[in-house]
Amino acid sequence: MDLKQNLYVLSRPPTQQLNKKLKNIKTKESNFNESNSFVTYNHLKIVNFSMFKHIYLFITCFFNALQWNFKNRKYERAIISDPLNLSVSMAALLIAKIFKVKSTAIITDIPAYMEYTTIKKESFPRKLFLNCYSGICNFFMQRYDSYIFLTEQMNDLINPSNRPYVVIEGLVDVNMRNTPNILEDKYKEKIVIYAGALYEKYGVKKLLQAFMALKESNTKLWIYGAGEMEEYIKKCEIEDNRIKFFGVMPNEHIVNEQLKATVLVNPRPSYEEFTKYSFPSKNMEYMVSGTPVLTTPLQGMPYEYNDYVYLFEDETLAGITRTLENILGKKREELHEKGVKAKEFVIREKNNQIQANKIICLIKSSKQARLQIN
Repeated sequence: MDLKQNLYVLSRPPTQQLNKKLKNIKTKESNFNESNSFVTYNHLKIVNFSMFKHIYLFITCFFNALQWNFKNRKYERAIISDPLNLSVSMAALLIAKIFKVKSTAIITDIPAYMEYTTIKKESFPRKLFLNCYSGICNFFMQRYDSYIFLTEQMNDLINPSNRPYVVIEGLVDVNMRNTPNILEDKYKEKIVIYAGALYEKYGVKKLLQAFMALKESNTKLWIYGAGEMEEYIKKCEIEDNRIKFFGVMPNEHIVNEQLKATVLVNPRPSYEEFTKYSFPSKNMEYMVSGTPVLTTPLQGMPYEYNDYVYLFEDETLAGITRTLENILGKKREELHEKGVKAKEFVIREKNNQIQANKIICLIKSSKQARLQIN
């Protein structure tokens, strides 16, 4: 398949604006010599003044997309948007509808199940804003010509018209095949690592309690990340010296520690409704490290993964403790072999090149060759 494409990327600036001055991050252009493809990144100007910044983003995105459309009117075009980036995606979708350019939505979250729903205390204006935001997002999500979903269940919820779609639960960097996971380099102690968002909703509290019930002293639980559970984790760290909280660390450091760990754990409860509509990126990151993964049987996780990970079959507190004891009681060689097979699987089946090809096939099927990504 010919992968030569020109990409024009419109997005909000990736940094928070700390004052009310007009900010402009200049357009950057990169040339991928291996495929003769050009990617233009255009970070839109924003005015950091309450709701006006969203209106301003919509207007600037609309005219940028309009200019892109006329400039490339002789070519086949496609627009790919993230509907949760509402100001930008609404403008892009409007251009797509006006000029009959095929549109594709990348659905990474369902608004009703996003992380802000875990916050118990919200002011009435904030709740009203979030409800309006969710309603508008849901309305526009159903106006696209095709979809890229994280899970199959998302299609049932978002795509009642049964428009073309592809499920891409995640991806790994194909270059990770060059980063070996060597048994001899691992820590002699049994190191369990959790790296991710620290919310009780994601099973972090239950993981801590289950681990503290373990009797083996040669086992450590290392936690990386940020979230509402930080203070609780620090209390557990004082109570049990086998627990260590590192907070937010550079990704390079975390990856290096994952290579040397015994087990990487994801305790996200599988019985929660939101797990139908999510596939934790950490599972992919864990698996590509080559260290074995212990996770719950998440509803949104395809069954093909079950052969390559260890599962919490019993998600009660006692069940999690028993599973940890069982997994940590296995021979180092057995654990290492499980991790290596998982790495081989995601490198072979879920690498960035293969997953990108799925998107291109979705677009090619509608006779689209030129992409705009928001």
